[in-house]
Amino acid sequence: MFAKLISRLVPLPASAHDHLFTTFAPDGAPPSVLNTIYHQYRDVMPDEVAPPQHAHFRAMVDHIIGANWRRLDGEELRRVSSAYVTCFERAEAFEFQLALWRVDPEFRRLLVETRSQLIGELMPLAAAESARRAHFSRWKECLAAPLDIEAATLLGLIEQMTPDDWHEIALRWDWNWGAAELEWITAQRSCDRATALFVLCSGGPGDVARQRCRQGDDERGPFIRGLAARIEGGFYPNAEFGLALPMRQRLAFEAELATARATGVSPWQIPDELLSHQGGRPHEPRYSVSDRRAHFEYEYWLRTFTPIRKR
Repeated sequence: MFAKLISRLVPLPASAHDHLFTTFAPDGAPPSVLNTIYHQYRDVMPDEVAPPQHAHFRAMVDHIIGANWRRLDGEELRRVSSAYVTCFERAEAFEFQLALWRVDPEFRRLLVETRSQLIGELMPLAAAESARRAHFSRWKECLAAPLDIEAATLLGLIEQMTPDDWHEIALRWDWNWGAAELEWITAQRSCDRATALFVLCSGGPGDVARQRCRQGDDERGPFIRGLAARIEGGFYPNAEFGLALPMRQRLAFEAELATARATGVSPWQIPDELLSHQGGRPHEPRYSVSDRRAHFEYEYWLRTFTPIRKR
């Protein structure tokens, strides 16, 4: 017991937190890289959070040169470079910067205080990431688990699924896989309106309405136009699900609908309000799709097919 108490009084070596940092430019980042890092999360949305390292670096740069980035040279460049090392590099590089600024106690104190605050913010994030990795550590087992439905094709499997599964599939669909399965899903009366709306908005209705589809998208245009006509005409009686979209994605979807609506013709007169529909319940999928391969939805598989581990 006494040994444990003594050990707590002994400060950790500076390198004890090196796992929180990934060496990027140990010999110093050029001004162009410093500029890129400073501006990287400038357009962060209210529901997004800039990584602590970038946030602290921006604050330090603003302290050093003011809130407007300008061409750096001389001592300003050296100070901004030290700020970069403080926020992004490991202990050895950081301690070297402290040695360089021993003649400037005030700036040295800023480096030390920022590093301490940053470590305090990174530690819970690292713990959360570790927990996330542990939670998804059985992902490959889930993908390998045999399904309780059978079909020769992905579409054949989807035809046996429910609207909850279709919604999950739509949310995770990669348009590089084509759109045949999405066309079938959204052609069903039982498809939830939120599912159809998400497919429509992610399919680029603005470009389709203005006939600006990229070359090779000949099939997408008629599909999106037909889907818009069904939504505009009230084809989907079920609206159980809402779209809990990140703000950036919601704004992009609203812009797509606004561009299409500006044509002033049908089938593009779809109100933005549909995107804000709350729905009556979250979707509860049994299945999902990755790399065009159907598998159990991970959370469902964990709850249903894996034994509860004893603590």
